[in-house]
Amino acid sequence: MIQSIDRAMLIIEAMSDSKKEKWLVAELAEKTGLPISTVYRLLQSLEAHDLVTQHQHTKHYELGYKWVEIGLKKYEKLDVRQVAKPILEALAREVEETVYLNAPKDEASIIIDRIDSPRNVRIIDSIGERIPMHIGAANKSMLAYTPLRETEALLQQLIQDDEERTALLQQLRGIKRKGFAISRGEKTKGTLAVGAPIIDFEGKVLAAISIEALETQTTEDQLNLFIDKVTAAADQISSAMGQTHEEDAH
Repeated sequence: MIQSIDRAMLIIEAMSDSKKEKWLVAELAEKTGLPISTVYRLLQSLEAHDLVTQHQHTKHYELGYKWVEIGLKKYEKLDVRQVAKPILEALAREVEETVYLNAPKDEASIIIDRIDSPRNVRIIDSIGERIPMHIGAANKSMLAYTPLRETEALLQQLIQDDEERTALLQQLRGIKRKGFAISRGEKTKGTLAVGAPIIDFEGKVLAAISIEALETQTTEDQLNLFIDKVTAAADQISSAMGQTHEEDAH
């Protein structure tokens, strides 16, 4: 790989992964371990392409708006999101809870859409948030339909304890038989989520949808309703993405 690109990405990752928004050149050099002269030169190149901006009075750098433009272009090209949008909106109206669309990315999933609950008290996770793949109903539903070899390799990275990893693999087999996953307080304490995968015509997992609610406010009847509605919505989106009835694993 080209060294200058690798080094530029170190700078971008440092600026984006931290809660700190504005950086001096020396701070970025310390964070990345790169020479100050190298950081300064790369920042000038990044600034020329609007990937970073500098405040003239303070000399601080921050990420530029070009990332928003790039992100939105990529966001709009996510076909599954466009297909899913009206179905998610209908689902959120029916169940009156927050509904999420997650897409897998390496060892995590990314929230690529969210329809908020009409309730005053609701759980909100941000669009763009990354969630480790072994956590939550949406992620587990995707893992259950991922080829076993890939799932095992991924869990080797995410879970160090052999017994915990074996237990999760057994849980995933049950999820695949049922066609949905339920999680309780795995990401946010006091919440309950029901998720189901979206699968394309090749049997590949594209995404997952989930309903998230407060566990103390969810009755058994409501939970059964969530299961029915989320699996039906996932099947509808999968069909729209080209999956035939014979390929449907739910």
